[in-house]
Amino acid sequence: MFKDISYYKPDVDSCVERIRRFFSSPPGTLGPLLYTFPGVLEAKGPRLDSYDYETQLTQYLDDYLEYQAELMEMRRGLEDDWVPAVGPYLGIGEYSAFVAGEIEFGPDTSWVQPVLPDKEALDSLKLDPRNKWFLMLNLATRYMVERIAPYRIPFARGYYSPLDLAWSLRGEAIYLDLYEDPAWVHKLLGFCVDAIDWFARAQNAQVFRDGLVHKFASLHTAPDRIAISEDIASLCSPSHYVEFGLPYTQELIRRFGQCDIHCHSAGAHAVPEFLKLRGLRQLQIVDDPNQRRPVTILEELIQRIPSLTDGTADTPALAINASAEEVEQCFELASKAKVVFCVTTATRAEAEEVISMFKAMLRARTPRTAGA
Repeated sequence: MFKDISYYKPDVDSCVERIRRFFSSPPGTLGPLLYTFPGVLEAKGPRLDSYDYETQLTQYLDDYLEYQAELMEMRRGLEDDWVPAVGPYLGIGEYSAFVAGEIEFGPDTSWVQPVLPDKEALDSLKLDPRNKWFLMLNLATRYMVERIAPYRIPFARGYYSPLDLAWSLRGEAIYLDLYEDPAWVHKLLGFCVDAIDWFARAQNAQVFRDGLVHKFASLHTAPDRIAISEDIASLCSPSHYVEFGLPYTQELIRRFGQCDIHCHSAGAHAVPEFLKLRGLRQLQIVDDPNQRRPVTILEELIQRIPSLTDGTADTPALAINASAEEVEQCFELASKAKVVFCVTTATRAEAEEVISMFKAMLRARTPRTAGA
């Protein structure tokens, strides 16, 4: 099914070295990174609602891994900065079902109904190592890692932020709770920090088992780093995020060391608050329909936050969805900060054109040495 990672990425060693130097250097030192994803919108994985996961989990995982191998084959040899990886996908339901609830599957995603319609139920909510989905998700990760590790392919996965998990467990009622019962929300968020910590460490125990750790194992997922979504912050005011989101995400970062955050352009108002988090390694901003483009958000951030361009090696990187035209237009500005361009193209040929253009601009830029 898979081949060694060097088959898909012949320049993998130099690519990984550039990535590591990028994240450990001050802004403006190396220039941007470029990730390209050709054809992913057309490629379709197995239907999630076609399996009985209690009896067909490994069948689904085999089908899903076959799909991942096809995606890697589609982008084999592309000379961008993306290193192929495999991550789990059971839809968004898996991000909270390890605590409680039953996953309901649709064709291409899943969900869990809120399990806290009554606030009093929080007192009986426990982190149960016998939870069906906790066990199945750990088994799924173990199974996938065992099949990709011999080929030095890294594993990648993320989690809900504490605020996102609180929303999933409580449902839409949490937006009223922020006003009517903030003390209860803080109690729920404390539980969510512990829940994410517990599950992430259980997952890491499957990823970094003896005999499965290889040279690139910690590239996308690491024992001292956690990746989370901060989607619910898009629907909160900045002041609400400062009270109910930031302290709990900061505590999660404290427990792990570093954090990568995924957010949406609809939540641009919260992005400056995310950048106040200590230990933030990368902030990914993806685009939403009928919202400002991530490139315009980047421009505003660079004007507003001087540390993004004159900061130190631990200044967070900004990963932004961009078109080929936006990469060209924004390259010089992005070169002053730590920026990762993420470009999705319809075809491989279009990805190759973007990469060629990007490399030409990278060669033409005047580099700034570390410490300058």
